[in-house]
Amino acid sequence: MRLKKLLPVVGVILFVFILSQLDFAKIMNIFSQLNPLYVLLSFFVFVPLLLLVNIEWQLLLKRQKIHVSYWYSIKNFFIGYFYGFITPGGLGAYTRSLYLSKESDEPLAKCLSNIVTFNTIEYLALLSLGFIGAVFLIQVYPFLFIVILTVVVLVLSVYIFFVKSNQSQRFLQKLIEHPLFSKTAERLKDSLESFHKDVPNFKDAILPFSLSITGWILKYVMLFFIARLFNVSIPFHFFIFIIAVADVIASIPISIYGIGTREAALITMFSVPYFTNDLLISAEQVVSLSLFWFVIIWLTPSVIGAFVTLYETKKMSSFKFDEKDCKQFDRYMQKYQYLYRNLVDIVNRYVKTSTHPVIVDLGVGPGLLSKEMNKKIPDARIIGIDPSEQMISLANKNANIDSRIGSSEQLPLEDESVDVVVTRYTLTYWKNPNQGFQEISRVIKPNGVFIIEALNKDFSKLRLFLIKLQMLFKNSSFSVAQYHIDAYKTAFSIKSVVELFEKNGFTIVQSRGNTNDWMFLVVGKK
Repeated sequence: MRLKKLLPVVGVILFVFILSQLDFAKIMNIFSQLNPLYVLLSFFVFVPLLLLVNIEWQLLLKRQKIHVSYWYSIKNFFIGYFYGFITPGGLGAYTRSLYLSKESDEPLAKCLSNIVTFNTIEYLALLSLGFIGAVFLIQVYPFLFIVILTVVVLVLSVYIFFVKSNQSQRFLQKLIEHPLFSKTAERLKDSLESFHKDVPNFKDAILPFSLSITGWILKYVMLFFIARLFNVSIPFHFFIFIIAVADVIASIPISIYGIGTREAALITMFSVPYFTNDLLISAEQVVSLSLFWFVIIWLTPSVIGAFVTLYETKKMSSFKFDEKDCKQFDRYMQKYQYLYRNLVDIVNRYVKTSTHPVIVDLGVGPGLLSKEMNKKIPDARIIGIDPSEQMISLANKNANIDSRIGSSEQLPLEDESVDVVVTRYTLTYWKNPNQGFQEISRVIKPNGVFIIEALNKDFSKLRLFLIKLQMLFKNSSFSVAQYHIDAYKTAFSIKSVVELFEKNGFTIVQSRGNTNDWMFLVVGKK
């Protein structure tokens, strides 16, 4: 465990060690002699690279029928730069799939398979150049050929096994059946099937792979000319292959964008006279050049990516639940009818002695709870109340109810006219909870009950994030997942809800849920 925690900082430790061996005065002198105009122009190097790689990605997106604009896919790349910058080996760049899922309204598993395929193609293109480079450098570094060939075979084998083969699906399905995954097995199976189903075939990857090779070569050509600013002058073909091999070494996930590992590889290879025609290239030159590359190729796009990520994250968090979202909410929640049945059993327990009971489904939503009450308590008159006309429309389609527009603070009901008020996860949206409890007390008959299921404010934020990912893998839309998660921002604790009941004249007759559960239930009698 300690070794795993140490691995991500190995490169940083190596980089600090390299710096400690250098003459900082020489490094400052190297930077002071750079031509300001060429330095400025160098900062635009990543632009043609980004445009080309975006064309490559758009081809894969179209193959998988994931529709986003060319401009958005560029923004998504910047998001990947940012998350990749703050994680070892750039692994955080896979977070792009979350934003892609939101923008395209496609399942997260499908978007993740697209990102995995794209990154694999990019890495295989790099490994291909690194492999050729290792062949050219074999006279000096014979071990490089074997190492990079091993990596190429390993990456291809892992990709083919886990992404393209039927054996991997059977292996993972058996793994999912382990008791450890018992509660999420069905959801994981659906996600696994979606992931494999949406992976592009080999033919679809040929053109993107060719563009990726072109992009890597273009990058190295531009870096070759930038190297001249630092008086690093070696034969073009040696330069290209040395950088390719160094990038392969830097891709090992033990650092941040290869800091430390790249410098160590470059210092070692640039110091070999066989490559440099006996020209002396100092470690200070190499490190200065590498740091400059890092700034223009990685740091600058990552800084831009930080602002793009902030903007896109805010946009994701400030969605409006429109008619389309309501339908997606209905479709997603239809999968969990058993949750409504459990609550209906509790409602039935308190009305089974009544004849033609009047039940209010407060926050009726798409009417799925009312639909179950229709089945379980057929003689009941059910009144569905919701502030959303779209939800009322869906409720009328799903259940036989008396639907009304209203809110907890203003119930369109007469005094002491209902037997039971039941609400499920709506408390978090009430503008004035105390006033809502007073209204409910007003409309409930003597000895009537108020049943409330509420989200737990004290639920773990980490587990909440995992639930969101699970919902996306279960093919909920991003808006539906965000709607559920945002509800926790204004959720209540069990203690505070019990206090609201008692403050408004209810006697607690049932309470269920622990402080670390995602939800709880409280029943109060008037």
